Order: sequence, then structure tokens, then C-alpha cells
Amino acid sequence: MRFALTDTQAKELQNFLHATKDKHEHTRALALLMRAEGDTVEKVANTLRVCIDIVFRWSRSYRKNGVEGLKSKKPPGRTPVIKNKAKRIIPKLLKEDPQAFGYLKGRWVVRDIADALSEEGIPISFKHVHNILKDLGLSYKRPKLTVRSNDSQYARKERQIKNYKRAAAMLGKKGY
Repeated sequence: MRFALTDTQAKELQNFLHATKDKHEHTRALALLMRAEGDTVEKVANTLRVCIDIVFRWSRSYRKNGVEGLKSKKPPGRTPVIKNKAKRIIPKLLKEDPQAFGYLKGRWVVRDIADALSEEGIPISFKHVHNILKDLGLSYKRPKLTVRSNDSQYARKERQIKNYKRAAAMLGKKGY
């Protein structure tokens, strides 16, 4: 069965194809345009690496609902309540100093953010916080712990401790 489009429908599909950012919607629109150009369902399915039945389903959906039939639907399920609350609070939290919340570090760490959110009444894991930071487009770096001292002998003492640790490790391997 031939799949035909009017000029306005073809133009509408072209615009949808270029405007969408969803890869699945892009594939659906491309499949219909390929069919309108005269490609067989088998060729379209093989080119796009989808099942033949899917191409027929997209065609029926487009005939019935137009471009709206090609759009991805919102996935089913409960809305993420904790994630939405955390997404609102995290940017405000990051503007504050962690020491004001009782943390010794001068920078926020993912685990400390999770703890602070738990204290605010939002029970959340540090892995979830990491994903939320990624969703918000915020990057983080692991803090590099440094010690600063006004002691003039600090560098000598630091070397001495490093040497002691090295010697202790060697003595431990030899069984002393």
C-alpha cells in the first residue's frame, strides 16, 4: 500500500523533523518521509533498524492524529516528588557556606549535600544527588585536601612525616 502525503503535510513533517530534539520523534518523522518518497516498508524498517510493524503503527498514528501522533508521550508513573523538591533546594543550598550547616569543609561535597537535604526533611541518597546535579547542569570536582600552616618549619615536618610513613610501610612488609 502506497503512503502519500500532500505538499503541506510533507512540509509539516519536514519542519517537525528539523525542530524536534527527541531522537525517537526524529526517527518516526524520517520513516514517514521515506515512505512518502516511495521506499517500501521493508526498506524503511531495515534502514532505520526497526520492526516493520512499528513503521505501519507510525503511519496509522500519523493518519489519525497528524504530527501529534508522532510525538513521544510522557512516561507513565508517579511524579518524582523528592527529586522535584531537591531540584528546588540544591541551587539555594550550594550558594550557602557548608560551614554554616556544621560541616568542616569549605566546599560542598555530594555526600554533605545529601546529608543537608536529609536534615531538611528530604531523605535522599548521595547517588541521587549526583544525578540531580547532572540534570541541573552543575558540575562538581572532588575537593583536594590541602593543609596550610604559618609554621616556618612546616615543609620540613611534612617531609619528615612522609618519610616516616614510607619507612613504616616498608617495615610492615618485612614483618617488623
